[in-house]
Amino acid sequence: MKRPNRLTLINIIIFGILTIATISVAIARYKGTGSLYLIFMILIFNLSLGLLCILAINKLTKTSKRGISVFIFYLILVSFFYWYFISSILHFRYGTFISLGGIYFYLATRTLLSAIVFYVASGFVTLSTTAALYYFSRKYIFEKDKKPPKIMSRKLKIVIILTPIFLIAIVLMIMPSEQAYDSSPLIDVITQLLWAKTPGVQPARDISESGEKILNISVDIEKPNFIIILLESISAEHLPLYGYKRNITPNIDKLAEKSIVFDNAFSSAAHSDYAQTTFLSSRYTLINGRRNFFNKDYPREFMWDILKEYDYNTAYISSQDDEWANMISYYNKDTLDLYYHSLTDGETDYGGGNARKDYDEHTIKKAIKWIDEERNSDKPFFTYINLQGTHYSYNYPKTKINRVFTPDETSLFTGYFYIAEGDLIPTINNYDNSILYVDKQVGVLMDYLEEKDLFKNTIIVISADHGESFDQRHENLRHGYGVYNEEVRVPLIFYIPNEKPKAINDRIRHLDVIPTLLDITGFPQSEHFQGEPMRTNPNIFMATQNQNFKLGFIKEDIKYIMDGRNFASEVYNLTKDPLEQNNLIKDAEDEEYYYARYGFALNDWYNCQKKYYKKGNWKKKINCT
Repeated sequence: MKRPNRLTLINIIIFGILTIATISVAIARYKGTGSLYLIFMILIFNLSLGLLCILAINKLTKTSKRGISVFIFYLILVSFFYWYFISSILHFRYGTFISLGGIYFYLATRTLLSAIVFYVASGFVTLSTTAALYYFSRKYIFEKDKKPPKIMSRKLKIVIILTPIFLIAIVLMIMPSEQAYDSSPLIDVITQLLWAKTPGVQPARDISESGEKILNISVDIEKPNFIIILLESISAEHLPLYGYKRNITPNIDKLAEKSIVFDNAFSSAAHSDYAQTTFLSSRYTLINGRRNFFNKDYPREFMWDILKEYDYNTAYISSQDDEWANMISYYNKDTLDLYYHSLTDGETDYGGGNARKDYDEHTIKKAIKWIDEERNSDKPFFTYINLQGTHYSYNYPKTKINRVFTPDETSLFTGYFYIAEGDLIPTINNYDNSILYVDKQVGVLMDYLEEKDLFKNTIIVISADHGESFDQRHENLRHGYGVYNEEVRVPLIFYIPNEKPKAINDRIRHLDVIPTLLDITGFPQSEHFQGEPMRTNPNIFMATQNQNFKLGFIKEDIKYIMDGRNFASEVYNLTKDPLEQNNLIKDAEDEEYYYARYGFALNDWYNCQKKYYKKGNWKKKINCT
């Protein structure tokens, strides 16, 4: 048997290294029979790509021995290899919903310097590798093999090309769809093209926004002060107020005793950049099928914009780095008397990249100082406060007084996406310590308000941007993966002077908090809001477009979840199954039934959002409900 020429050997070596690397990353993420599917898919797919490249480059060398076409071919080939390798790592490590989107997310959430370094390094790797391959091809291949030998007959070429395609088709038919989508970035894209379609059924019911006002009250204070406190990464189920076993929020609980407590409040997303911006603008920030980094100048209006017209002093004070995912570009800062985030003073307490943050005690001191200055004026004030101590990696001054629950230190093997064996209890202890620390800061603010007699004319709202998951009951850790309750059901407390405390069990949405506050105090609504004063039985939409891409819709007792990549769906009855363990879709008939009654409305909302922003109909009022 004749030995393959050097060009063929190079291709075999490259694809061999690529295959070993991608299989290693896949095995690291998946265990059990699922990994066997992935290994087989990667082997077959890489084999087909390798054979096609061998055929193409051998053909190319016959027609262009030293020309630019060979260099361009190598550049394309190396760029593809580089993209495939990097995106495979991101795909398996972070669970990106599509590899290009994953790289985009990875870069956009880093510092500008990190992004520049990545691009420069990528360019250097691809160009230098291309140049090396071209140089060695000219020196050792083109001159040694004046005419590359014929390595196979035409019939054999056809068989080799068609066989992997046939095998891939067979595997796709027998492989569980969730494994196919997760198998590799390229298989992810191919299966989306093959399977990404909704059931061909018509809506079986009209989903309307019917319902009565939940807070049908009128605050009898002219121009009350407003304080909105948004906590970070705290699900309702992890607070004592909603049944958690540890007493980690005594100050929040004390305020709740004289407040309106919402038992079923839902965020609009499971990651901060969508959740916070939607909450503050009462406007969904899902604008396309990839991800929003707030680089479009579409209309939005905030509560502070409206109150400024009524002569309020306004402040936005946050422990967060608002450059995260370019959130800073979304806010209207001209109507804020104070806009302060962690980078404002040039000093931060911890973190790196676009996650450089301040300790919450410093943020609360800043807020108290500002309120103290403003309360002596004749103007009412609006203050938004964002606290970040409960975001992974749960940062607070690690003094003895703040470390109530121990052990609270984890091994080096535990990170955002993985908790090492034996580290679960220390992880939860550390998280609970962070909540206790944040609660202390809330207590400092409440004590100040009590001392200055501000409770009598100040409305206080406490909530969280989204939840946090540790039990992985849906295979998700921390947040940013899905729209299950542990990630989107959040605490919500309204303290309103002179209003009797009560609990409200109706499901409500974050989107309606700002419109409700304006409504009960007699201020006008913005035409740019997509929310409204809270009503019973609203259409609750949510979108997580981060490591994964999941859409959610709650109507009555039903939550309908749709995968944004492939439209695969799940349905849960939240009353009978609040932990969302029993998917009501068992077969194709169930899928069509629930899609017609709920999925159609979710898909219609999603398409409406995309169409509005794609068309750029900025002058029209968005109406996607």
